[in-house]
Amino acid sequence: MNSLLQTKVGDIRDGEILALIDELEQVCRVGSRDFVNLPLALFLTQCVYPDGPAKRVPITTKYTPSAPLLESRVGKLPEGPLRVLCDELALFAGEALEFFHSRKVYVLLNQALPKHATVKAPGARQTRWEAVVHRRRSNRG
Repeated sequence: MNSLLQTKVGDIRDGEILALIDELEQVCRVGSRDFVNLPLALFLTQCVYPDGPAKRVPITTKYTPSAPLLESRVGKLPEGPLRVLCDELALFAGEALEFFHSRKVYVLLNQALPKHATVKAPGARQTRWEAVVHRRRSNRG
């Protein structure tokens, strides 16, 4: 069985997953047309990082009039492609689907999609220490 997360967005034919993609397009500033030849996982990740890896923007349905699939509780989903996708997302997050039963689908997406590491600028103490190390090495010789 093929993984839904690895299926190209253009190859998805299931109405439930297509409806989820439509809801995500309404909620996020990302269009699925740019991902026709790319895996669904990349589209979902782009929904959380619309401006690139520098800033994560969690998916929310607060400003959307209707997003029934994203608002669905994971534990109440009937057997079908959306439940399979949620199961894959849970495994991707390193948890069992039962861990997310009381959460909504959009919360599962926020928690399961990868978080890009942010590089913090060195603090004043670290900068002073690096300057001391640099001076000592340059004095050696």
